[in-house]
Amino acid sequence: MNVLFINRKQIYAALWAMIILTVLVGVRLHWDRTVRKIFGVKNGVYLEGYNVEGMLPEEVSNLVKKMAVKVNREPQNAGYFSETGEIIPSKPGKMVMIADTVNKVCMAKPGSRLNLVVAEVPAKISEDFFKPVYQGKPESQKVAFAINVAWGEEFLGEMLKTLEEEKVKATFFFVGSWVKAFPELVKEIAAAGHEIANHGLYHGHPQQMRRDELRRLILENAALLRSVTGKEPSNLFAPPYGEINAEIVGTAGELGYRTVMWSVDTVDWKNPGPDLLLQRVMGKIQPGGIILMHPTVSTAKALPRLIKALREKGLTPGTVSSVLE
Repeated sequence: MNVLFINRKQIYAALWAMIILTVLVGVRLHWDRTVRKIFGVKNGVYLEGYNVEGMLPEEVSNLVKKMAVKVNREPQNAGYFSETGEIIPSKPGKMVMIADTVNKVCMAKPGSRLNLVVAEVPAKISEDFFKPVYQGKPESQKVAFAINVAWGEEFLGEMLKTLEEEKVKATFFFVGSWVKAFPELVKEIAAAGHEIANHGLYHGHPQQMRRDELRRLILENAALLRSVTGKEPSNLFAPPYGEINAEIVGTAGELGYRTVMWSVDTVDWKNPGPDLLLQRVMGKIQPGGIILMHPTVSTAKALPRLIKALREKGLTPGTVSSVLE
């Protein structure tokens, strides 16, 4: 029969260990309460009916993230039914602002009853995408240069030089076939900071195209512009020949493009004299106006005087996007 002997030293050691452990547990509990008292949420604070008193910021953040899962909602883009021509309205989404909510809770006074900080998330494609753009915002005192490039290049150099000297950025709508012919010139225009936009893969008649061909006209040209410039082109589409109908605008809208027309046409392709071109524009231009141009000798010669005349009228020339902001 074995007899277990425990000497006095072992008994004392065990007792001291128990005492130290008890003290450490007590210190830890007291320390936790102290930390929460100093850094935690104040007494009686509720978030969406949930008691968050004493919670530390990280704990509040974890709670808010769980609540956000039930609240967050993706926005719904506007849509277009080609069969009926009906435009389906967009719906905004919701997003819980986690950092703002946590800060609000942690800074709240005792007894506060709080709600999540929720931001509205607008849809990327609104109803405006299914309406052609003729005019920008009139309150901006800006006007836009919309330069459609489908043929010719001999006068672009002079136009670009004027724009650079006058520190003006314009929107260039390129046709894909022209981009393939003059890729280096497209790169130069993009590198100069001008807005690069879509004029279709080729200069066909959109009103004669089916829906799938319209999609190809826009998407393949966007891919081409992207590959040549190394940048994402703007979401602006100028239909070849200025042809529009509900199907054209609706297809562009579904793809996230706004269909851009104009409020003032220079008719520069008929090669009017610079004086006539200037008179034609200044007689019609209004704040927010979109001026349609092409790379012609008439525009190249008239451009310096046109920029000066617009500025004298209190108007600032720039890109199409700038008048739509």
